[in-house]
Amino acid sequence: MSIPRRIASLVIRWSLPLVLTAPATAQMRGRGGIVGPDQHFLTGEACALCHQATATAQALWGRNGDDVSPFSTWQATMMANSFRDPYWRAQVEKEVSLAPDKRAQIEGLCIRCHAPMAHHDALLHRHEAPLIADIAGMAIGRDGVSCTVCHQAQADNLGTEASFSGNLQITAEHRIFGPYKEPGAQPMRMHTGYQAEYGPHIRNAGLCGACHTLFTSHVPGHDLFPEQTPYLEWRNSVFSDEEGRTEQSRSCQECHMSDEGTMRIARNPAGFDFNIKARPNARAHSFVGGNAFMLDMLRTNREALGVEASPDALERNARATRRQLAHDTATVAVEGLTREGEALSFAVRVTNLTGHKLPTGYPARRAWLRVLVRSGNKPVFLSGEPDAQGRIQGVADERALPHVDRVEKPEQVVVYECIPVDAAGKPTTYLTQMATLGKDNRLLPKGWRADGPEVQHTAPKGLGDDANFVGGEDVVHYALQLPEGTRGRLTLVVSLLYQTVPPSWVEPMRTVTADATRQFVTMYDAATKKPETLAFTAQIVD
Repeated sequence: MSIPRRIASLVIRWSLPLVLTAPATAQMRGRGGIVGPDQHFLTGEACALCHQATATAQALWGRNGDDVSPFSTWQATMMANSFRDPYWRAQVEKEVSLAPDKRAQIEGLCIRCHAPMAHHDALLHRHEAPLIADIAGMAIGRDGVSCTVCHQAQADNLGTEASFSGNLQITAEHRIFGPYKEPGAQPMRMHTGYQAEYGPHIRNAGLCGACHTLFTSHVPGHDLFPEQTPYLEWRNSVFSDEEGRTEQSRSCQECHMSDEGTMRIARNPAGFDFNIKARPNARAHSFVGGNAFMLDMLRTNREALGVEASPDALERNARATRRQLAHDTATVAVEGLTREGEALSFAVRVTNLTGHKLPTGYPARRAWLRVLVRSGNKPVFLSGEPDAQGRIQGVADERALPHVDRVEKPEQVVVYECIPVDAAGKPTTYLTQMATLGKDNRLLPKGWRADGPEVQHTAPKGLGDDANFVGGEDVVHYALQLPEGTRGRLTLVVSLLYQTVPPSWVEPMRTVTADATRQFVTMYDAATKKPETLAFTAQIVD
């Protein structure tokens, strides 16, 4: 599938001035309640009336006795806190600092996915897009990616280029779609004003793909830039189900929303849960992803950021994130190990277990190999060691690391990342300056094929003639000359480390004076920057 330039016309599609009617203004600044004829969205609190567990409710409790209700699990996610996300707010201000006259354009694009209810409410009212400063006073803006945006999305354009870059199709019909047939429509209509309907598309990856496929057009004379393409990557993987289900097929929802078995997904606010039908394969709305670092930051800065989830809930979601990263993401294995005196040779096979690139999504993220050879307690080779600030030691310029297939020296660190470059070919962390990818050696999805779909948007770049980098894995060869006199048994330890916010992406923010940017830098400096360990192996070398 090609992405024609006409998508650029979708970047900003506002034309009329922002003149809110009284009902719309009240709704945008209110909470919960019943949706009115001139309103389109309610906050999650309206849904919590029936979709949040209580001590007396028989519904919404998981097999292990945990509260797995849609509202409670969602509230502690990056989705619920997408507008509060301090890194996103800081990055927006950094972009605006470079082009203050384009604030409306930059923020208008960003709020589509970070404050989608405020975006679509203005769109449905045919108003100009609100600025972030305006949204901060709107309950439906602060509520981030909330219930009544995803569950009002129409099926018509999902999975098509028309839906990408946050362009979900939402109407003013007040229809709420769910994954189960024969929904109990009357309680929802009575308590919220929405009409509950069966919508199988709510289970489709295309729903997630609307925001998790982002093309931008900021650099004149260059094609649209694929800032994020997890959905397109999934399409070219063994997990895709769009051409028919197989034993390996998994949608985004199946991997990122845990299956809680059969349970009642709602409760009667009057307390009579026995009339509510139990549903099979109920999914928790915890949306476990890969950003435990930011969940920790939200927890430790709850008051300053206005986060409503409890510290315990945020910590549980961070733990779930780390469990998924450590057990379901990747493996590393040592192969062909040989030793002749002080010469040590081996290969490291890195396997991506996911249905998208590793890492995927926001272009700052990176993973790398830490390789340690130890004689007793003494390191005789160490590559990829992070320092306390999250920098990779021994590397002169972290933004200019080439792809590596053969390692002979410690400074040849194997880093899986994308490096966006500007129109002059210089690496940049400014999203509005990204013209193309100078390097993209992120591990390809499991099953990715050079003749598969979406190759033009997902193919690697900057690999040279590395024939060992294929769909789902990479094999790196190590040929090490250990220090003279190295004798006896050795221990080889290989780890695949992962980081969502590298220091090199924060450094440019230190010169920006905007409040949101300064706030994030302060929080970042106080945070623990230990990278996550995705995979680990150790081997004795005689």
